[in-house]
Amino acid sequence: MRRMSLILAVLLAACQMTLPGGGARSPEVSNPITGAAIEVSSLDAPRPAPKAAAVAATQPAPTQPAVTQPARAPLPGPETAAAAETAPPPVRKSPEQIACEKTRGSWSAAGKTGTMLCVRPTRDSGKSCRKGTECEGLCLARSGTCAPIAPMFGCNDILQDNGQRVTLCID
Repeated sequence: MRRMSLILAVLLAACQMTLPGGGARSPEVSNPITGAAIEVSSLDAPRPAPKAAAVAATQPAPTQPAVTQPARAPLPGPETAAAAETAPPPVRKSPEQIACEKTRGSWSAAGKTGTMLCVRPTRDSGKSCRKGTECEGLCLARSGTCAPIAPMFGCNDILQDNGQRVTLCID
């Protein structure tokens, strides 16, 4: 038992010599990209002040000559005419899109095919319902409330006009 405690004491003493900050520091290596020195230290050791910042603070910043060019206004000519020709033409709205936007709708691509159609907010959005006839749009079965928009794409559990719960999928 005595021999075991002696071995344990020697092992613990060896561990004490390798604690952070107790060993020799690694030599500095230069960074192949920036050329600055890379200092390797333990994550547990206190962080030393950066050497590069101290050197930069004591040396004046290198000055670069300012490049100035006189401001020029574009002259009317072939360059501006070509730029006007490459501008996209104004987007024309279809009569359906104009009618949709007049009724607070949003003209957008919907469903798997991306067909453009009008998605409108419903007047009774969030109102409690027990069957489909109580809502302008759909009566949502999970929440028991009227749908916020019409039409609703994807698969939704709804309450039909007779109050029966079904899953409706619209692509």
